[in-house]
Amino acid sequence: MTPSLRESVKPKFLFPSLAVGLIVGIENSVLCLAFALMIFTGGLTPYLSLGITILFIGSIIHNVVTAIGSSLPGTLSGVQDGPAVILAVVIATMLAGMPQASAETKLYTALASIILTSLLTGLVCLLLGKFKMGNLVSFMPYPVVGGFLAGTGVLLALGGLQVMTGKSITLLSLGLLFQGNIWIQWVAGVLFAIILFVMIMKINHYLVLPGALAATVVVFYIVLAVSGNSVSDAAQTGWLISGMPQGEALFRFWNPAGFTQVDWGMLLRQTGSLIACVIVSLISMLLNVTALELSTDQEIDLNAELKNNGWANLISGFAGSGIGYPALGDTSLAYRLGARVRTNGIFAALVIGFVLIVGSGLLGFFPNLVLGGLVFFIGMDFLYSWLYKTWFKVTRSDYIIIVAIAVLINTLGFLQGVGIGLALAVILFVVKYSRTRAVRHTLSGVSYQSSVDRTRLYNHLLRRHGDWLYILELQGYIFFGTANQVLDEIRNHLEARSCLQPPRFVILDFRLVSGFDSSAAFSFAKIKRLVQAKGITLVLSHTSPQIRRQLKNDLPEDSFHYFSDLDHSIEWCETEMVSTFESVGLAARQRSLFQELAKSLPAKEDVGILQQYLKPREFQPGECIICQGSPQDGLFMIESGQVVIQLECEDGSALRLRTIGAGAFFGEMGLYSGEKATASIIAEQPTSLYVLMADDLAQLEKTAPPVAAALHRFVAAYMSERLAKATNTMQALMR
Repeated sequence: MTPSLRESVKPKFLFPSLAVGLIVGIENSVLCLAFALMIFTGGLTPYLSLGITILFIGSIIHNVVTAIGSSLPGTLSGVQDGPAVILAVVIATMLAGMPQASAETKLYTALASIILTSLLTGLVCLLLGKFKMGNLVSFMPYPVVGGFLAGTGVLLALGGLQVMTGKSITLLSLGLLFQGNIWIQWVAGVLFAIILFVMIMKINHYLVLPGALAATVVVFYIVLAVSGNSVSDAAQTGWLISGMPQGEALFRFWNPAGFTQVDWGMLLRQTGSLIACVIVSLISMLLNVTALELSTDQEIDLNAELKNNGWANLISGFAGSGIGYPALGDTSLAYRLGARVRTNGIFAALVIGFVLIVGSGLLGFFPNLVLGGLVFFIGMDFLYSWLYKTWFKVTRSDYIIIVAIAVLINTLGFLQGVGIGLALAVILFVVKYSRTRAVRHTLSGVSYQSSVDRTRLYNHLLRRHGDWLYILELQGYIFFGTANQVLDEIRNHLEARSCLQPPRFVILDFRLVSGFDSSAAFSFAKIKRLVQAKGITLVLSHTSPQIRRQLKNDLPEDSFHYFSDLDHSIEWCETEMVSTFESVGLAARQRSLFQELAKSLPAKEDVGILQQYLKPREFQPGECIICQGSPQDGLFMIESGQVVIQLECEDGSALRLRTIGAGAFFGEMGLYSGEKATASIIAEQPTSLYVLMADDLAQLEKTAPPVAAALHRFVAAYMSERLAKATNTMQALMR
């Protein structure tokens, strides 16, 4: 339960919220300073204070908007690391391509890229939230997401090294780290990051991070004093921030008129990388919010968060600042401390604003090893999660894609890395899917019959000649590769030595098929030619209108026999087989109900005794004999005609369970258990039947026990036969 606004000012909520706001405000200030050093470097160094200003303002905006509008009270936000490091790479690439441009042209081209990505991210978030498409993150392949984040981790680690050394470090220029004495600076920063990483892994306390930052700054100045160096010496040798304004306010803002100097051609050439930045930000935001649901045990409206985050990024973009979204670690910390109130973000924003106003002298004393080490630490955390821990979660092929994307992003660029990574993921998906069996089960008429009850002679003949019927239950997405599997399955069956009696019917059941690609039609044409050459009839069941349409585009309409489900397909094939049996003189005579009963009763005259307790009924086609859910307390015996037993589904459709005719019966479950009818029984033909009510059965058991016992045996034998048939079918499906 989160407290209301009135309750949030109570001491038990207010003081934890103040503590969280102070910690997160200081942490965000340090991170914004580090991001500014990473982005506003090289030709942008003279504008470092402007970069600090816009990132601080952006962090304030994100915290305030999130505090007011988030569906999870207490959520903390800010300018985030992933987009910042991507923008640092994009801006560095643009500046390298415009060496002759003026300083202001470089500045406003860089600012335009920051503003455009923030505005585009905000717009995309608003649209996704409005159209309730927050679940889109689940459609992104996991290896691609992992590659994004692992690549971001590498960029963060390299960005941290850049802050520590003042050099532009990439994977291809790591040799710069060993030029001169700068190795001392980055080794110290990396050591700080490793110690911080181990401490946070071992000690789960909210004071670890701010305590480590403060302790490292103190130790740095102690070492500086012991070595006899001054603060100015440390600044000149690269240990402290350079480019900070001296003796003037830190706050500097951009001039709207300066955007007339933007090099739009250079900016457009980076469109792909900027879009990649938006995509990474969107994925990270959705992943953070999803993880917050788990860590805080609170339900979050993902679409509401998208809209709120959209407004935050739009406002931040108009202020010239970077992309932000909810912070997983900070918000989880607030909830662990009991600060589940909206004032968290307000207090954090006040702290960031205070540092911005009075921080000109303060920020200049922050050692680069602390700022760069903090960025390097964030990169280590990304790499630990997405390169180390992922090793134990995914297949080796998926892991190779993650590593490949991470490396390509840091060598070829974000757009190229993402594009190649997506291509690899698609290829891997196709390879994996092509190895998945398209045929789930292969069945025959020996073990699988339709739900239509036939005479014992026909049932015997249908099982004996069950090999005439070859059933393939298909599954998954059918495209060229998997359709070839179906073709090979049929061809191998026809060519197998064990197939002494070739099938006369091949049924392809599409019930479990999720989709059908037009490329599969070529393989189905081959299947048609193969079976047609051997005089085999091809039957398709459960085909959607889309599958039929795609097949008819490439094959004649009479190429296949279509049926709504597998049961009706098998029924049609069995009827064709029965016609074949009858054509050679194997016709069965339909026995009436009393002829069937006479075989089970002790004496012929017992039929007359039983008939005294039976009530005759007549039903017309379509008439409901027993309705699903209604009470049933009688045994219904069919004298002539035919009925269908069907399950009425919630969507209004009906599923056929059995079709039975003369000599069969139904209602036995209700008679013996007293349960309501679990299915409906509908007359398909003019039907005459007899009903034995429960009271009449009880009277029969008293007056003629041998007749009642024979009737019970007759019912038990009939039910056993049905159970054996169902068992054979289940065993066939489990092979």
